[in-house]
Amino acid sequence: MIFTNQGGIEKNKQNKNDITGKILDISSELGFPIQAFVAAAEDHFRKPFTTMWDKMVQDYNGGVEPDLKVSFFCGDAAGRKKGWKPGSGNDFSTGDRQFAYNCKTLFHTPENLFLEEKETDNWEWGSLDPSTVVQNEKLIMKTKDVVSGKQEMVIMVGRPASGKSTFTEKHFVPNGYVRVNRDTLKTQAKCRKAAEAAFSEGKSVVVDNTNPSRAVRSEYIQIAEDNKIPVRCFYFDTNLELANHLNYVRVKETNGGVRRIPPVGYHMYNKNFNEPDLSEGFSDIVAVTFTPDFKNEEHKKMFFLF
Repeated sequence: MIFTNQGGIEKNKQNKNDITGKILDISSELGFPIQAFVAAAEDHFRKPFTTMWDKMVQDYNGGVEPDLKVSFFCGDAAGRKKGWKPGSGNDFSTGDRQFAYNCKTLFHTPENLFLEEKETDNWEWGSLDPSTVVQNEKLIMKTKDVVSGKQEMVIMVGRPASGKSTFTEKHFVPNGYVRVNRDTLKTQAKCRKAAEAAFSEGKSVVVDNTNPSRAVRSEYIQIAEDNKIPVRCFYFDTNLELANHLNYVRVKETNGGVRRIPPVGYHMYNKNFNEPDLSEGFSDIVAVTFTPDFKNEEHKKMFFLF
């Protein structure tokens, strides 16, 4: 079985016929059939997600699950650090090692498998270990402590995939708040217009964007002040490592419906970030500390994947 990430196909940087041709050539040279799974886009099929493996288990020999005690996955994205071998640099990622871990199978590097070199312990996961994020029921906010009984504006602030939209959909939307979101409305002008329309109808507004800078937030605060509406800020200080992990969890949870946010999205947030301050016009700033609040066991399983 071959499991390979080839995102360049979607970006037209690789020809899928070249990839499949190489696989067919390998199969012909070896003299036995090969089943190959190619993740051709930046979606939920890519390693370290287990989607390709799950598909293999479902289809292989009519659904016969591999014996994980003797099965193994071999890959060079092993998270090895500079110096693991004389003249070597860092591995480009840890995706293959993470993939094997998520699939609960053994892992080998090509050097160990084909050259019989000893596996090195000079490597690192290169990402958040989800087992270190503890579910703390005491930190999970209750809706009654979140929503206001009066008309208001709530401005969310936080990195991409830091938990803002989940929080908004859980607490504010069910209680009649109009959700203003640039991903949906596409432009800042349409977001402002939607907020003004909601206020004219006597409704509260929650601005569910990253809103990193004082300048961006001031546009919404001005609309609220013009309508004599108080403004609260909910600040998600989710660190970069955890936000990036949640980024991947969301891709898996939505089966690729929500695409992975590229690193540039986080760089732009950091570049424009100003920590929220009451002097901007907020009546209150509510700090939200992320803690897992699982919808079901499947959601929990996704969270604890690398």
